[in-house]
Amino acid sequence: MNLPELLQPYKWRIIGVIVGLIIAILFMTIGFGYTLLILLIAGIGFLIGKWKDGQLDFNDWLKFFTK
Repeated sequence: MNLPELLQPYKWRIIGVIVGLIIAILFMTIGFGYTLLILLIAGIGFLIGKWKDGQLDFNDWLKFFTK
């Protein structure tokens, strides 16, 4: 077995640790407010990209948040 096969069961844990580490570094270097702004803009960009790919039903998403 090679390394990618050994790490496959832990893929999302590894990704989560890397993302958490990046966010922690951003908090420590640029501050809380700027980090939240970056995360908000990235989240909006992700949603727009998913919508343009045709994988986000905007009406169902709005119904979920307006219950």
